Amino acid sequence: MKTYVALLRAVNVGGTGKLAMADFRAVMKKLGYSNIETYIQSGNAVFDADKGAAAVTKELAAALEKFAGAPVGVILRTHEELGRVIEANPFAAEAAADGARVHGCFLGAPAAASAKEGLEALVAKYPARRDRFHLAGDMLYLHLPDGAAETKFSGKGLDKILGVAATGRNWNTVVKLFAMSKDRG
Repeated sequence: MKTYVALLRAVNVGGTGKLAMADFRAVMKKLGYSNIETYIQSGNAVFDADKGAAAVTKELAAALEKFAGAPVGVILRTHEELGRVIEANPFAAEAAADGARVHGCFLGAPAAASAKEGLEALVAKYPARRDRFHLAGDMLYLHLPDGAAETKFSGKGLDKILGVAATGRNWNTVVKLFAMSKDRG
């Protein structure tokens, strides 16, 4: 069995994509996954499955779409992958000071070649905000010293810039999911 962390996109955020975590767990259980734990209401789960990541992503997305009646984006990471994400955080000092102001955006695939230029243009367009970013393959790190509520680093506009779907979590959540996925079995 392999341990995965599922990060659902746009679930229970801003009044959209309603999905009770009990229902999320039930869908995963029906797929045969085990050792299932969810964390907060924004679509985070740690679980074990006996299939590869691509197969789990595809079948979980299909089952959630059938349940919800609309597509639900699913991005998976392993414990080891989360560990590398944490180690590579260029905003580690800021995260230690206030994990709610540092975010990790998990991408479904590496960003488009033009993504960095688009992100730089986004920062330049809103000079009153002090948002900073670091793009590394399938991960976008954000430092949002003015908070996440008004940032432009979110939603479908961000997906367009990146060229792939993404879902963000504050650093406190990233660290908690890493701890939850450790030493399972």
